[in-house]
Amino acid sequence: MTIIESLNSAVGTCNSYLWGMAFVFLIGLGILFTFKLKGLQITKIKETSKLSVSGITEGKKNSKVSSFEAFCIGMGARIGVGNIAGVATAILTGGPGAVFWMWIFAIIGSASSFMESTLAQIYKEKKEDGQFYGGPAYYASKGLKSRKVGIFAAILLVITFGIGFVAVQSCNASKALCGAFSFEYNNYIFAAIIAIVAAILIFRGLKAVAKFSSTVVPIMAFLWIIFAIIAIVLNIDGVVNAVKMIFEYAVTAPSMLGGALGSILITGLKRGVFSNEAGLGSVANIAATADVKHPVKQGMIQSFGVLVDTLVVCTFTALVVLSYGTFDQILALGAITGDGANLVQGIIADTAFGSAANYIIAIFLFVFAFTSLIGYYTMSESNARFVKDNKSVIMAVKILVILVAFIAGTVSTATTVDNVSDTFMALMASVNMILVVLLSRQVFEAYADYRKQKKAGIEEPVFHKSCLSDSSGVTEWED
Repeated sequence: MTIIESLNSAVGTCNSYLWGMAFVFLIGLGILFTFKLKGLQITKIKETSKLSVSGITEGKKNSKVSSFEAFCIGMGARIGVGNIAGVATAILTGGPGAVFWMWIFAIIGSASSFMESTLAQIYKEKKEDGQFYGGPAYYASKGLKSRKVGIFAAILLVITFGIGFVAVQSCNASKALCGAFSFEYNNYIFAAIIAIVAAILIFRGLKAVAKFSSTVVPIMAFLWIIFAIIAIVLNIDGVVNAVKMIFEYAVTAPSMLGGALGSILITGLKRGVFSNEAGLGSVANIAATADVKHPVKQGMIQSFGVLVDTLVVCTFTALVVLSYGTFDQILALGAITGDGANLVQGIIADTAFGSAANYIIAIFLFVFAFTSLIGYYTMSESNARFVKDNKSVIMAVKILVILVAFIAGTVSTATTVDNVSDTFMALMASVNMILVVLLSRQVFEAYADYRKQKKAGIEEPVFHKSCLSDSSGVTEWED
């Protein structure tokens, strides 16, 4: 057994235990939040969708991050290789039924995203660069009055996203590019390109990242949906069977995958959470950067983002893959092409666009990897500033993210990178959800205040921390 195989075995065992724990926190508390919020993610979807595109021009007026820019950075972090390669991987490892559970967990997780994003806004903090920062580390320190817990959450988040998630994005993007452009040392060249472009964006600062995301993310998400629709239409005969397989295998595990229903649930949860990041505390960091008049506004916006990511973008990818043929045929092609990214390339090449599919998918993954990567850097910087807000620390984080992007881009297989990332993701989810439930009262009180003002006819509610029963630790909102 090689070192890599030994590492995969050890990490796989660790994953089984950690994800059992994460499942309880993510799903159990997500259901609780859904009940307490009266199904806000569904009942208020018209309002949340309108809020998500509000303030498109706000960011041009000042140097602060607008609500729309924060939404786009959040969507940039969500819409990445997980929406293409991740969905295909979920189908290969958990069967078509994993897609169904991705949908269910996204609806549940949308409530958790509302909670963590609102909480991040309540306890956000302005740093020396004039921007707002927040997230699990901040609401642990300011809300629970424990800086030690905050520092632990901050370090864990930097490891999870600045290292783990950045590595996954870079590795998959590089592999897709290598699959499209074959020449000697191509993985090193593509890894260098990814690292260099990332460095250019990262060193330009948070506002530059916000402008980039607000421009690129809506365009790329729209283009991917259009491309997926074309691919599906060209294979329209397989769509009915694709939908049938999703529901058929949702409660019946494929025998060729071991026949374990639990593996479908965990696979759906893992790949769904990796894609939409609900409950991980990651998007909470991004939500905190927005300059808004009420914390609930960002909570509702980011809640909607979870649904867009999984129910729309991931679904189109799933239909592209599953409309190819029977599950046996998909597995057979997967055995030839390898991982998720190359499977999508192989399916589209075989059914719709020929060899051009390799280049098209590679470009999508390349750009998606970037929008996600810079979103992860934003989170990492926020948490680094929490630990110590000085230029040396921030520079170290910038160099770390760039180095990880390069090194991961040279890795030949995504399995090890995925396993390590999943391990830290389970830890981050468990820690963050515990923090959120401990501070949930403040979120429910803020939401009650928001709804009271809306009911009174106030178009854009304004938050005052006096509406909270305990406003100690809230520093960026007036009484």
